[in-house]
Amino acid sequence: TNRVYTGGALDWLTPFTVLTGFGLMAGYALLGSTWLIMKTEGRLQDWAYRITIPLLIGVLVVFAMISVWTPFVDEAVKNRWFSNLSIIWILPVLALLCAFQIFRSVRNRFEGMPFVATVGLFIFTYLGLIVSRWPYVVPPEYTLWDASSAYGSQLFLLLGLLFVIPIVLVYTAWTYWVFRGKVRAGEGYH
Repeated sequence: TNRVYTGGALDWLTPFTVLTGFGLMAGYALLGSTWLIMKTEGRLQDWAYRITIPLLIGVLVVFAMISVWTPFVDEAVKNRWFSNLSIIWILPVLALLCAFQIFRSVRNRFEGMPFVATVGLFIFTYLGLIVSRWPYVVPPEYTLWDASSAYGSQLFLLLGLLFVIPIVLVYTAWTYWVFRGKVRAGEGYH
């Protein structure tokens, strides 16, 4: 039989889910538009410049809503951020500096900086999320160590990764070398 959700202790999670979905779409679109700014020219690049600022605003609105909402639904996050002024307040400041850099770079039509600043924006906001919940990375009450697999499984995975990661890194480096530079109209990658 199909189970029907009737509400309960996690009712507050549904708006978070919708907001996270919207933020995910806007975030990937922002990363894509700044990548297009860096890798294209002409009309496609002009279009990417035009859509980047509205996407940035959408991402910032989602980040702001989640940043304001989270301390009200999670007492641990509220205590971590507001019980004292600590070094963790540097993370939102750095995220806002990255957002300002994206805005400034698009206005001045820089090509590489919007993408770099967008990556920085996401790094600092994710670090803020991790710092907010650490060590409870699997909500609501499991620490990183509670959620980890057994030692034997981790060792097996580590040995496998020691062989696979160098291959993946070499392949990725080769791919970036082949696709270096800008895509020009009519040329493509050949």
